Amino acid sequence: MTRERASAVAAWVSAAAGVALLAAAFLLELSGISARGELWTAAGAGGAFLLALAVLPAAGARRFAVRARLLTAVGVSALIAVAALWQGSVRPDPSLLLLLIPVALLFATAGLALREAAVEGRRSRLSQTRFRLDGAEAERRRWARELHDDTLQELAAAHVLLAAAAAAPDPAARSAGIADAREIVGRQIQSLRRLIAQMRPLALDALGLAAALEDLARHAHDRDGVEVEAEVEGLARLPAATETAVYRIVQEALTNALRHAGAARIRIETGPLGRGVRVVVRDDGAGPPPEGFTTGHGLRGMRERAELLGAALHVGPAALGGTEVTLDLPAQAM
Repeated sequence: MTRERASAVAAWVSAAAGVALLAAAFLLELSGISARGELWTAAGAGGAFLLALAVLPAAGARRFAVRARLLTAVGVSALIAVAALWQGSVRPDPSLLLLLIPVALLFATAGLALREAAVEGRRSRLSQTRFRLDGAEAERRRWARELHDDTLQELAAAHVLLAAAAAAPDPAARSAGIADAREIVGRQIQSLRRLIAQMRPLALDALGLAAALEDLARHAHDRDGVEVEAEVEGLARLPAATETAVYRIVQEALTNALRHAGAARIRIETGPLGRGVRVVVRDDGAGPPPEGFTTGHGLRGMRERAELLGAALHVGPAALGGTEVTLDLPAQAM
């Protein structure tokens, strides 16, 4: 378990304890049985919420919203504690009301945290939109470059060959020119099929994620001569958006292993993870660089897609060398 995940679990446990204590304090307040018990229960709830605030991970898109909720819970706990202190006093001292000042400050801080959460949410949405637009524009540039540098040039060459064959008086020369042109057209048909498959794999829509991953592994093996295994049997159909996101993450991990890691063997496998699914891409390449992976390796896009699914993505060294990309899909993404 990573340090960030351990902190998140600790914060969740502490917050859950605070909720239980706060509920008990409410019950004591309604029943009026024990002001002292209400005071200490509310104080314990506030302490639990403060502890959750202290161990809350600094990263995460929802950190401001969670912080605002915890601050509000601390304020409510403090308010109940002040009320219990007032009720438990034989002669309530008016100076006790001064304790409401820090309570008000807590609620004001919670309001600021809610405002920060709204700003952060808007910034996150803008970032995701900008990322999608940048990605789409980069794909358009790549397709235009490939169509211009490869397909258009080859078709121009086929045109020249056919024109020369049509003007050639020798039947053998005409046949040779037509044969060369047909070979060029055949190559471009395969190239266009590959480009279409990269844009939107047909197997993904027709047969599902398992078949699309097997097809991705087969094409990578045929194109690059690298041993690529795909063990995805038993993978059920998932929602279309989930299948597309998982496919793109695996595709990017496979591309990184081929282009950057110099891998000779790559393995794609899926398996159950509770009620969810775990997807692993493992290679025997050079492994992560000392400074870690950068956004140039497509890591940002992979993390964005995983976050949209509510999934956990881990990229790091494999146990036996190389790199391992692990995607843990929760049940709600299925």
